[in-house]
Amino acid sequence: MYNQDSVLYSNEAVRALRLAFKYGINALDSSPYYFPSEFVLGRALRILAPERPRSSYFLITKCGRYGPEKHMFDYSPERVHTSIRKSLERLGTTYLDVALLHDVEFVSDQPAEAVKGSNAGWLEACAVGTAQERVWSPEEAQKVLGIASEDASQIRGPGDERVLNAVRALFELKDQGLVRQVGISGYPLGELVRIVRLVASHPPYRCLDVVLSYSHHTLHSDLLPAWKDLFAACPPGREATWRAPFVLNASPFSMGLFSDRDPPAWHPADTRLMSAARGALRELQKDAASPCSVVDPSVVMGQTALFRGISGSEAVDSNGVPVLRTLIGMSNVDEVHAAMRIYRVLSQPAVFEREYNQLAKYNDLVRARILEARVADKAWPSPSET
Repeated sequence: MYNQDSVLYSNEAVRALRLAFKYGINALDSSPYYFPSEFVLGRALRILAPERPRSSYFLITKCGRYGPEKHMFDYSPERVHTSIRKSLERLGTTYLDVALLHDVEFVSDQPAEAVKGSNAGWLEACAVGTAQERVWSPEEAQKVLGIASEDASQIRGPGDERVLNAVRALFELKDQGLVRQVGISGYPLGELVRIVRLVASHPPYRCLDVVLSYSHHTLHSDLLPAWKDLFAACPPGREATWRAPFVLNASPFSMGLFSDRDPPAWHPADTRLMSAARGALRELQKDAASPCSVVDPSVVMGQTALFRGISGSEAVDSNGVPVLRTLIGMSNVDEVHAAMRIYRVLSQPAVFEREYNQLAKYNDLVRARILEARVADKAWPSPSET
């Protein structure tokens, strides 16, 4: 979806994937909506099959979203079954490690004030007590978002019913062995938590395995770590069967907001955030152009965004599991090398001391500009109000 045909239909994907595998990257994410991603990925995996058996990597794809507009969503159980089976064919596999309902907030019945309220952008930060604009207490914000414990089982409308039926279809596919883990993806953290609890509170009373969140561990918003406890909280009465979902992080560049070019015209960030990002980019480029810099000024914002966005991936908990797992879009070998370079800088700060210190300085500079603009941790509406 984001590349030219000359890249998508070349062997560049094969080379990039082979390199990623050599680096130890073993989880691959796609979607029918990212057309022709599944075709390109499936072709590359077939070519690499003699080197990389199916058991050596994880495949994630999505269903339910087939275009940019709300009417291009189809969460019907029939379409879920058909979509997953077609994805299996395109990807050349007999099973998926993870299947997600794509951008669930476009179908579910979000609380109206969480989307259209005058201060709705601050709700998620208020819910964990980090908002620059303290419009609500954490308890008040959670109530507005529909995630107060007493609201866990509340079905708010026909959209919620469609989500529940789509999840049941995914569980059927899981029982058939075509899918190993079931989950949802989306942007609003409050809505993701609400759906996680809603699913667990209704037949067949099974827990979602995975949640994919994006643009919430970035230079502008770092809410995802603070929301982990809310994702883990058990809905009332479900203690016997509750299991918290595994939370994946995505879009460290915040959908191109923090790239070395101007953000895309369709980006939902407000004017203050856009202006702060552009101003920070100019400051970084100027500083990185100095003779003592070890960061290339032509990619300085992208590297700084990665430095922030994948932090946590290099650390492990007491069980040896990474504190955070991040999905990154990479389309060629140069981008794979660049991502792994930042991972190594984070993992071995003493070895890459100058680079680490410079990127840490840039991280702090961008974050300072975001704070000065008073938009830190402020969310944009999804779906967009326009």
